[in-house]
Amino acid sequence: MTLKGYATTKEEFLYPDSPLGCLPEQLRLVMARNGKPGIQVLLETLGQDVEFVIEGTGFQTEWYQMKAVPVEYNTGDGVSQGGGMVLQNPPEEKPEYVTRLAPFRVYDCLRSIKTGRVQAEEGRAAVYFCFTADKDILPGEHTLKLRAEAKEGSWECRLLVHVYDVMIPQDAFPVTNWFSLEDISRFHYVEMGTPEYIQVLRKYIRAMRRLHQNVFYIQLDEKCVTGEKPWTFDFEYLTPVIESFFAEGMEILELGALLHRGFRPDGSPDMYTDSFTCMMKKNLKFDTLEGYEHTVRLVQALASYLKKHGWDKKVLFHIHDEPDIHFRDQQALESRRRQYYLAASILRKYLPGVRIIEAVDTAGFFGGVDIWVPGTAGYEKRKEEFDTLIGLGETVWTYVCCGPEGKWLNRFLDFHLMRGRLLFWGCARNRISGFLHWGFNQFPGGMDPLKGTSCPNDTGIGTNFPCGDSFLVYPGENGSDIGMRLEAQRRGAEDAALWGLLRKKDEALHDRLLDQMFTNNYTYCNDPEELERVFELLLESLEDTAIQTDEECL
Repeated sequence: MTLKGYATTKEEFLYPDSPLGCLPEQLRLVMARNGKPGIQVLLETLGQDVEFVIEGTGFQTEWYQMKAVPVEYNTGDGVSQGGGMVLQNPPEEKPEYVTRLAPFRVYDCLRSIKTGRVQAEEGRAAVYFCFTADKDILPGEHTLKLRAEAKEGSWECRLLVHVYDVMIPQDAFPVTNWFSLEDISRFHYVEMGTPEYIQVLRKYIRAMRRLHQNVFYIQLDEKCVTGEKPWTFDFEYLTPVIESFFAEGMEILELGALLHRGFRPDGSPDMYTDSFTCMMKKNLKFDTLEGYEHTVRLVQALASYLKKHGWDKKVLFHIHDEPDIHFRDQQALESRRRQYYLAASILRKYLPGVRIIEAVDTAGFFGGVDIWVPGTAGYEKRKEEFDTLIGLGETVWTYVCCGPEGKWLNRFLDFHLMRGRLLFWGCARNRISGFLHWGFNQFPGGMDPLKGTSCPNDTGIGTNFPCGDSFLVYPGENGSDIGMRLEAQRRGAEDAALWGLLRKKDEALHDRLLDQMFTNNYTYCNDPEELERVFELLLESLEDTAIQTDEECL
């Protein structure tokens, strides 16, 4: 009996009801010597499981069973966080910028398995596996064989793996994804700070390191407050957590925030405030002598703590997230700006060498920010401003979150998978030197990502956040299960590092190749086959093999 299925090396999502047909006899992959390409296979079977085996030498294989997760809503088509971020009333037709009309399920969760024996669910076995080459691998073409044994019969596929004599620079493109310490406790039933907690935490950190994250965010909270009048603080409860990140290879500690928006009478955040409050005393106005004293003592205590542990030269600091977004009028913005500069002066006085990083919408807080992080839509809207900063030698990263939506590049579960990878190609083309996202394992409101992937929104602005916005990993039995979107982001960060090598070698070629895929964060090529074609041209150009002419590339 001929097995039916689907197998792909492309950066694309598979679904529990993906159309199946004849399986390929051959698949081809390309990789740098230290790359990690992957293959997805969906196989129809009436058996309990399917055994997948790789035959050949020179490569190590990681196996994952793909688990389907629900997508309750389609994403909206606006670019503003104040808009309808999800379509709570389903449209009659699929929006052109999404893969499917919600609700549906998609294979995003990847559960690590020791071998290629994959349990069948609903009559299908879904597997993802990726390769790493042995350190002594010779560049060139290598042949492996993939074999699958099912109840109905077997399938064999020849795998041609071309290894280019190129090494991806490790952690050359800074990445940070914010995570939740509390959700680790909630899903794994471990108390923060205990040895059991640290053991689970380090598994999450390894997932972050997998996607080349080298910056980690610790959100300061009221636990550090030990006394008032005078204000005293103790941060030692964070020491085992911070030590774990550095022990797993992280390089930079990202702290924040110093200021808060305060609250409206109904208890919701005052998103449009013109008067910041102190983060550790949210009803205390920052722009008062008492607020100044509170903040100075906090920063003095924090500086002493960081110096004690030798971390004071490895710090990025957030004063207030998105200080120039959501404001009533220009007067309110100027009030925020004045308070922001005051907070920056406190940080730089008591923590010399600190770099201030901030998600912003404009370049208007010049002099206060060291690492500018506009959203991709904000960058495109004010490209000339941010390119001016880049030209001055300043550091500009970018971010996405619950926006931008529609056709914009982002990593939502109803978007094409390759868009999460192509984000990083856009960074390379625009000379953007880092990436930030708020959602690594954020599961607020008691959400369980295996049961629902749209994140509750407590800001009072707009709808729920889009499906998948708040996380890249899933809580597994003993730690985090990675996702296909994490793998796309990993490869994107690796690509950005490779593009950086080519830019140093041949900037004109760098731009010509990228222009075949990327115009801006809204206009780009959405074909994963084209992405793979240009990716191979990138590897070829770095290996100094014959480069195709522009005409041959078209």
